Amino acid sequence: MTANGPAFRDQLQHVYWIGGGSGAGKSTIARRVAAQHGLHVYVTDDVMADHARRSTRENAPLLHRFMAMDMDERWVSRSPETMLETFHWFQGEGFDLIVEDLLRVPREPGVIVEGFRLLPSLVKPLLSGPAHAVWLLPTPTSVRR
Repeated sequence: MTANGPAFRDQLQHVYWIGGGSGAGKSTIARRVAAQHGLHVYVTDDVMADHARRSTRENAPLLHRFMAMDMDERWVSRSPETMLETFHWFQGEGFDLIVEDLLRVPREPGVIVEGFRLLPSLVKPLLSGPAHAVWLLPTPTSVRR
């Protein structure tokens, strides 16, 4: 399955997307909006391990290279540029699995999907309208803990 196309647009009209960086408030906003409107919440962070298990070397080669590395290879030995270029989730690996999961979610009452893996270029072809997605950016104030 390739999720990057309008073929799924009609099947995902009940989906609202909240993407953005870590600490931007995606989870907080998703929970509040879902509670206010009676929607379900699908947290992409919560399914990452499941998606890694469901991935193969063929459909997620960057992920499998990453999993084969030790911690120093992942986080110390590589430059930030290389990390960005080869980080599986930032390259869209596993997005098809998000769509596959969403196609199984009941259309009523609707669902808010939130997570950093929701890249605009991947989500845009699936949108039934511009009001179905928002991307949040963290600010120095929002990431203080």
